[in-house]
Order: sequence, then C-alpha cells, then structure tokens
Amino acid sequence: MGTSEKYIEREAEKYGLARHPDKCNEKLRRSKGREFCLNCFTNDLKEAIETNFRTLQLRYGLNNVEIEITIEELLKRNQIKGFLDSKKQIFIFLTTEMEARLVSDLQSQGFVDLDQLQQNMSASTATTTRIMIELIRKNKLRGTFNHKKTRYYLEQGLTQLILQEIKTHGKVVHYDLAQKFEIPEGNVKNYIMNMMRNKIIVAFFADGGKITLSEQELESEIENFCLKNGIFMINALATHLQIAPELARRALFKLIQKGTIRGIFTQNHEFLTEEKLSEKIKAIARAYRTISIGDLAKKLAITEQRVEEGLATLISRGSINGYIDMAKRQFVADGKQPVTSFSSHAPHTSTNASATPQMPSKIGEVEVVRQYDFVGGQLHFKVVVRNKSNMAIHDIKVILDVPSSYRRARELITIPVIDPGNTHGVDFYLEPAECGISTIGGTVIYKDAMGKINTMNVNPKDVQIKCPLLIKSLDTIEDCQKAIQSLPSDARAFLIADLPPQMAYSAAHRAVGQFDVTNVASYEDDKSGNYEAEAWFSSEAKVTGGRVITRIYINGSSSTLEIRVWCNEAGQLTGLLAKMIELLFVEINMMRKIKSEERNKTMDVMAITRNLMEISNICLLRYRASSAKIKLEDTYSRLTRITSDDDQSVAKIYEWVKKLEEDVYEDEEAMLSDEDADSLDIDIQSIQQALHAQLSV
Repeated sequence: MGTSEKYIEREAEKYGLARHPDKCNEKLRRSKGREFCLNCFTNDLKEAIETNFRTLQLRYGLNNVEIEITIEELLKRNQIKGFLDSKKQIFIFLTTEMEARLVSDLQSQGFVDLDQLQQNMSASTATTTRIMIELIRKNKLRGTFNHKKTRYYLEQGLTQLILQEIKTHGKVVHYDLAQKFEIPEGNVKNYIMNMMRNKIIVAFFADGGKITLSEQELESEIENFCLKNGIFMINALATHLQIAPELARRALFKLIQKGTIRGIFTQNHEFLTEEKLSEKIKAIARAYRTISIGDLAKKLAITEQRVEEGLATLISRGSINGYIDMAKRQFVADGKQPVTSFSSHAPHTSTNASATPQMPSKIGEVEVVRQYDFVGGQLHFKVVVRNKSNMAIHDIKVILDVPSSYRRARELITIPVIDPGNTHGVDFYLEPAECGISTIGGTVIYKDAMGKINTMNVNPKDVQIKCPLLIKSLDTIEDCQKAIQSLPSDARAFLIADLPPQMAYSAAHRAVGQFDVTNVASYEDDKSGNYEAEAWFSSEAKVTGGRVITRIYINGSSSTLEIRVWCNEAGQLTGLLAKMIELLFVEINMMRKIKSEERNKTMDVMAITRNLMEISNICLLRYRASSAKIKLEDTYSRLTRITSDDDQSVAKIYEWVKKLEEDVYEDEEAMLSDEDADSLDIDIQSIQQALHAQLSV
C-alpha cells in the first residue's frame, strides 16, 4: 500500500508495461521495433520543413502505409500541422503561424519569390512549390505563377505592377510586359481589360490589342500630332497612333470640348486646327475679298453654321479682319489681314483677360447684360443686348464661352438688327455634365450704322451646380404629398416610343434607385391596354438638409416618361435632375441591348426587385398591410413565372399573402404590427439573397 509512484513506474518500465510518451527517452526509436513512441515520431516531423518516408522507415521500421496512417491520425488530432504528399511520400511541416506569415507577406508585396522562400525554409524546390499551391488552395487566393514557377503573383499584386507600368510609361507593349513578368501575353491583356472594366484606369488598346495607351498618353500624342500637322485626315491620325479611326475621332473631339485643342472637323473626315483654318480663310479673303458663306463652306468642306461660328470666333479674337453680312450671307474681308499666328491650343490664362484688337466703342450706347436660372435640369443662360444709341446696330453675333462641363446645342446666336432704343435677348440652354462652380462668359460682335465692327465682352458669371448627397428619410406617401405643396420642382420629359413602357419604367426606377432614396409608393396599371406607372421616392439632403422628393411617371398611350424632382434649392434641383437624366440614359441604353426573347423575364425580375425593395420600406415604416399585400401578390405572380412552384421563396410569399388576409388586417387602413413587420422584412431579405444567387448562376 505504501509503494511510491516512482517505484511503480520503474516496475512498469522493467516489464514493458509503460506506454507514456514522456518515459520513452528515445529507447523505442533506437530499438526499431514494431512499437514506437508517438512523441518521438511527432518531434521528428517537426524538426524539418520536409520529412520523407524513407527517413521514417529507417528510424522506426515502419512501412509506407503505416507511416501514412500514423501521420493522418496526428493531423486529425491536431497534434501536428502541415500536409501529406502521398504521391511523393513526403510530409511537409507548416504551422498555422508560418502559413499566416506567408499569406501576409504575399498580400503585402503582391508576389512571392519561390527561390527566396526555398532558401528561407531550407526546403526542396518541389516542396516549396507544393507549399505555395497548398496556400493558394486553402486561402482561395487568385493569381498566377510565372513561366518558370519561380514566382507567384497575387492577382491584386500583378494588377498593381501592371498599373504602375502604364502610369509610368503611358504606353506599354503587352509582349514586353509579358517578358518582364514572365507570364503569358494573353494574361497581361486580360488584367488590363479587368482594370478598364472596373474603372481602375482609363486606357485604350492600340496595334490590334498589342499595346495599351493611357488616356493621358493618348491625348498627349494627339496634341503633338495636331501641333506638327495642323490639317490631317482622321484616318492618318488613327494610323499614326495605331488605333481605330472612331477612337481617334472621339479622343480628338474630347480634347476640343476640354478646350485643349481648337479646331473643326470637315465633311471630308479631315481635321483643321484653328490656326490652319485661319490661314485658309485669310488666303481666301486675299483672293476674293468678298465670298458667300455657302461658297466658303464648300471650299472648307464644313457646314454654313460652322463657317459662321468659326468666322465669328476668329473675328472676335482678331485673327482675321472682316465682317459677316447676314443680309447677303457673305463674308467681307476688311483691310490687311493679320500676319501673326496663334496657337491652336487653349492658352493657360483666361481669354477674358487677354487684350482684343478691337475694344468696345461708344461705351454706354450699347450695353450687354446676362443672367441665368434653372429650367428642366438645364441651365438657362440669357444674354441681353441693349441698343441705347440713336442709330440701329446690325449683324450682331452673341458667342458664348462655355466650359466643357456643359453640353450645349450651340455656342453662337445671330441677331439681324436692333433698332435704336430697343433691346434683344438670346437664350442658351446648357445641360450640366458635372457638379461644381464654373465660369460662363462670352463675346458680342456687332456693326454700327457706319459699318464699323465693335466687340464687347459678356462679363463672366460664376454658376454653381450642386448634386446633393442624399440619405433615406422615413416618409410615407402622405408625407410626400404634403411636402411638395411648399417645395419648388422641375421636371424633364422624354419620348420612349422605341422601348416598351414597362422597360422604360424599370430603367427610370433603377436610375433613381442608384441614389440613397426610399421608394415610398409605386403603381402600375396595364389592365386597360394603356400601360401607366408611377413611383415616389423620398430622401433628405445630407449636408444642407431639407426634403428631396422624386417622382417618375410613365404614360404608355403617349409613350412619355417624366422625372420630376422637388427640392428647396434651385442649384441642387438642377444638378440632381441632370445626374438622374444621365443615369437614365445609361439604363435605357442597357435596356435596348436586351434581346426581345429575354425581355419578359427581364421585366419580371426588375419588377420583383422593385416590389421587394418597397415591401422592405413598408416594413420599416410600419405602413399599411394592404399595400404590402398588393406588392406580395404581384411578386408571387411574377416569381412563379421564372421559378418552380415549389420554390421556397414562392412558398414564403404565399404564406405572407394568406397571413395578411387574416381578420386582424381586414381593414384597408390597418398598419403592420411591429412583430409582423420585422418578421416580413427578414423574409424579404432572405428572398432577395436567394433570388440574387439564383440569377447569378
């Protein structure tokens, strides 16, 4: 009874009864018998990154099957970390900490050199490669090995490396990048295409997709080509840049809109810089002195309107001397033409600050004033010319200097004559393409009764376009109807005859839905054969405060679509309406690309998405159960057309339709209870996820 523990242990070891791993002292390893110590076996596996089965056979006298079974059991019990390569009969020891460190290093620098990893781990090339493949598999990494499998690039890391090359050089050859990174040339192009698709970079392919040009490099090369040639065919520019003619034309047109390059396109697919145009007109003026606008247009291969605009601009800048006789539709050269040339590129300083050769004469007798307001998502800029003299003025040209942030139908308006003491105004309608503060000015050119040309500047006016940041508001349709009574509004209407009204409604709904708004109510009716739909959205301006309410309305009989916005600030109202219209056109163009046989399913899916969004809002507002029931019934009807009847989502919606028919919700004005609203909202979220997963397959 008094026998000590140590005595018992010694006796157990003496008769071979001890099996505790701590009592082995490597005796079993040296004996090389059929019995072995798991502790010693495990320690051997941990001593090196890789351990082959042959080593374990020599140490423990086990065959390959026994070694594999033992290691698998140790891995299952988490007594050791790593993975087993049964084919090559190797165990690779890799702890969770080591794995996490490798993944962290890979993600931080974007790639890993396997040669360096092999050196750090003191492992074979095959083992290092296997470790890398195992990390990729376990962590679901996306990337690629180079040709020699000496480096692994993470997709994000390789993207950044290629992006840096494009930003540094502007123009990169795909073959050169493929050689540098030792990856297939097709992979380089795919990575660049993904960057373009995800709007990480604005760039273009050249030379049949073998070269990538950044937008800045493309514009720089076009500028240099214009400076060098002055007049050229668009195809010649495209050939020089190794790009498609349409891309060359669009890129050149964008530079003109930005004011970087000045010039015009001719009807012969040519481009003339303003300097070359001036030289041509001067040569014609010296030869003819007087020439009709029509003949000048034919000689220059441009429209008569462009001739008028070009002449007016060149006269106002002092590039040519003469005037336009609007009664006879002629250009009359006046005196000796200027010999100084000017750059076809926009100057760095403001044009309003530069001196003009003809200063305004008889100050006070002719006056120019300007003002603006907002109409239908557009900026209405009005210029008024007041003739305070006792003689008529004629051939008045009003030229507007508009920044590239506005789309405009025209920049020049002609007034034939203004009698003494009379006033004449002209209206320009500009559509803002972006928000911010911009300056709009212009020039007025006129001839007095003596035929002398006078020039006056339209004083620059700062215009602020605001596109407010919106946040959802917890408003009901009744709140919106009440709020619009005291809010100013503006609207834009469009003909949608080339698109089914249901798809136009979906396009408008999606465009407005891209803002952080609450869809408080919607209505669709197609029973009479004339489709009609309406939707209301509520929100608040995040920075300035105040309600912002939006309504879309579709009338199938007249094929019209209207978007109306109520907002208490005119600048925000115009900016928001303009942005919504821009998004609407994007959505409509997308709808037009949908094949006719797929349109019914597409419209059902879009209607279901709208319904689910509105039901979720009804739950949030604890609004009428009858409104939720109508939307659920429509969703049920549409969902059964695109899924099977036994679909779980269909079953859930059917259950809720029946629940909302119970006595507690018999009254049309009955509101959803808190419990039912929360429960319905949870189900709606799960249905949305299930629908998204189903359509993504």
